[in-house]
Amino acid sequence: MRLDFRKRLLASTLLLGIATPVWAQATEQTSPAASLDTATDQAAPEDGDTIVVTGSRLGGESLRQASPISVVSAKEIALSGQINVESVLKDLPQLIPSTTGASNNPGGGVATADLRGLGSTRTLVLVNNRRYVAYDSNQVVDLNTIPSALIERVDIVTGGRSAVYGSDAIAGVVNFVMKKDFSGVQANANYRINEAGDGGNFNGNLLLGGNFEDGRGNATIYFDYTKRNGILQSARDYSRQALVDDGAGGLIAGGSGSIEGTRFALGGVNRKFETDGSYSAYNSATDAYNYAPSNYLQVPQERFLMSAQTHYEVSKAFNVYAEGQLINNRVKNQLAPTPFTGSVELDVDSSFLSPSSQALLRGRDTDGDGYVTSTIYRRLTEVGARVSNNDNTAYRAVLGVNGDIGGGWNYDAYYSYSRTRATETQTGNVSRSRVLQALKTTYDSSGNLVCSDPSNGCVPLNIFGAGNISSAAADFISIPTQNSSTISEQVASASISNRNLFDLGAGPVGIVFGTEYRREQGAYSPDFALSSGDVVGFNAGEGLSGGYDVKEAYTEVAVLLLADIPLIKKLEVNGAYRYSYYSTAAKSVNTYSGGVVWSLIDDISLRGQYSRAVRAPTVNDLYSGSSQDFPAATDPCTTAVAVTNTNLNASCLRPAFPPR
Repeated sequence: MRLDFRKRLLASTLLLGIATPVWAQATEQTSPAASLDTATDQAAPEDGDTIVVTGSRLGGESLRQASPISVVSAKEIALSGQINVESVLKDLPQLIPSTTGASNNPGGGVATADLRGLGSTRTLVLVNNRRYVAYDSNQVVDLNTIPSALIERVDIVTGGRSAVYGSDAIAGVVNFVMKKDFSGVQANANYRINEAGDGGNFNGNLLLGGNFEDGRGNATIYFDYTKRNGILQSARDYSRQALVDDGAGGLIAGGSGSIEGTRFALGGVNRKFETDGSYSAYNSATDAYNYAPSNYLQVPQERFLMSAQTHYEVSKAFNVYAEGQLINNRVKNQLAPTPFTGSVELDVDSSFLSPSSQALLRGRDTDGDGYVTSTIYRRLTEVGARVSNNDNTAYRAVLGVNGDIGGGWNYDAYYSYSRTRATETQTGNVSRSRVLQALKTTYDSSGNLVCSDPSNGCVPLNIFGAGNISSAAADFISIPTQNSSTISEQVASASISNRNLFDLGAGPVGIVFGTEYRREQGAYSPDFALSSGDVVGFNAGEGLSGGYDVKEAYTEVAVLLLADIPLIKKLEVNGAYRYSYYSTAAKSVNTYSGGVVWSLIDDISLRGQYSRAVRAPTVNDLYSGSSQDFPAATDPCTTAVAVTNTNLNASCLRPAFPPR
């Protein structure tokens, strides 16, 4: 496929670079046993040659595979001027919008791949044909950790490939093929700003490589630094106002019912407090809080990446290779100040209140204890925005051997270990128990308003009007939190293949056998305040700790049945089978696929595929505890269309429990 990136270069870009590269010819003995190895290890084709890519461990031409395959070349990536891989892939039709650098809530500064809209946990991301380092217990790869400057090409395989690669390839595979056999020095610097003059992106990288032993070996090391400035939604006309559904298919200005001056409900009537402690009627159309400006439109990011790879051909039958990566990624997310909602006790004669407000509350104090229970909706702007600072450090190491053992047989075996540790520091949270403590006030012997419970240095909380909370009270109710998580993966894989086992007359028969062992382990340790449920701000949740392992054996075969006869340029059938044994309750799992490719002529092919796949649960699926969430829901009977739509109107007016 060919992408026209020129239409997308809306930003001004400054590029600086020096390079003295020499690309070695094909000196490494390769093994097609590894997934996509045939395509990976080939030298770049000359103009007009067929680019060989694959969704099979046996290789094959991209347009003649049963699964649809697309290729993004290094040239197209370079022309895009993009720093992060997410920006290169975002316009491909196979990938739907997922978590990106613009994702602020939720976000965490990660970018993920989502093929066919089936979810990032069903899309397998590979680097050099092997599993890459995941960023969390969902076992999903952060595309930000893959340097675009080092990519030779990207192969995108849609269609279920679980029988070939494992259960997480249900939607397909995105494989990043890195440059190999680089000799020389290449340095690049890239700075981008957008049309508005903000949101600057800087990237600098250095690539060093060289061949040795007369081209039998090569070593390459790569350094990359990226810094991206954030853009708040307040900086753009189209994003500074929160929008809500008008009930008739349109959008109107809206916001949250948790407001700066405090909305409170007594006797089914909603009112709001003014800055002098008085009250007035609450109008949702004019008084709603616009939470949009504080959120990021582009999340700030700072990333350092180091990658190294080497290989050495001891003999035709024994080639040693190794890879290693170290990545540190720092991202900041920001949300509007914490909305505090719930039932609280208010002091009816608090000095924070105006006489009219005192009279209103006193009239509701039916038991005469000096307090009245009310539901409040308060935006705690005095505490500040909710900020999440994420610091992720990941590393990965691969060691393997491959070679040609004669008779057309090739082998590949490797071991990889990867680990990510993430630390999240949150500010802007408040303690629910301390808010309740600071709201329940009384007077001391000197006539000063104090907390009824003065423990922990309690300071009375004045929520009765926008901006009335003192800095001392804001400090008292604030509660910084810190969460940490780790995810690790071990993979041991071995395969043997023969792309020309025998010939049925139309062409060679290919076959591959392999086995793989994988160990996944994850842990999440939330701050005690978050896990206890006392925090209001960011969502609370319980921790997790656990893991599983899976032992797998697989085979794949491709048979060319007919070739070069009328209406049949080529007719090929292929099949794959994988047996997996999980240490979890899933135990034995069988996946398989079968496909056929019928090429009428060189330019026209028909293809079809049938596959069966079972997605195994991730560490998060298996071991995560309960967590807080706020799913959106709208009663359709409260919308304007409920009046104009006959069927909906009838449904809304129908009794829920018809009389018998």
